[in-house]
Amino acid sequence: MHIRILSFIMQFLLMLTFNTGRGEVAIEINYTFEVSNEVNAIAGTSQILNLIYFGPNASEDMAIVQGQLLTLFGEPAYITKDLENAYLYIIIATGDNGNTYILSAYSGPSGPAIGGDTSLDGIDEAADKLKEYILSAHPSDYEYEGYYFDGPTKIHRGVKDGKAFHQEWVISYEEAGIAYKELFSDN
Repeated sequence: MHIRILSFIMQFLLMLTFNTGRGEVAIEINYTFEVSNEVNAIAGTSQILNLIYFGPNASEDMAIVQGQLLTLFGEPAYITKDLENAYLYIIIATGDNGNTYILSAYSGPSGPAIGGDTSLDGIDEAADKLKEYILSAHPSDYEYEGYYFDGPTKIHRGVKDGKAFHQEWVISYEEAGIAYKELFSDN
């Protein structure tokens, strides 16, 4: 009786270890990441995951992530003064299984995130690996100034000597309107 129970427990543990829930064996895939400037490559994609947890240190965490991306991939494809569209990186993830995914690392309305074509099998794992890669990097020093128009507030943040800083202050609607026109006018 004890041997049967032990055998059942061992089979269950093996099932947990090797079954992904879809009847297949889970195999870890390693990825390499390289930056691209082909902004059109991410048309039709959406958010896969956030890069930070929105807790009490979210502002500093956002600054650190931007510095980590700068360390790993250099300057972004674009950077703006609109906090809800602050920067964009296009990243090609290539798995050792030969699969390639186009991912984006960006700062949007929900903060720093990774996006891609969520209809592709395996893209979630590639996004998870990219997140691990980004969050393991030492952040580069930089400064960013921008606006959060919902406040409206002006933001000054960055990294200096590996430490994040974040300053934010309320601005007048008039100043916000001027900044908005600068950012979004067709002139």
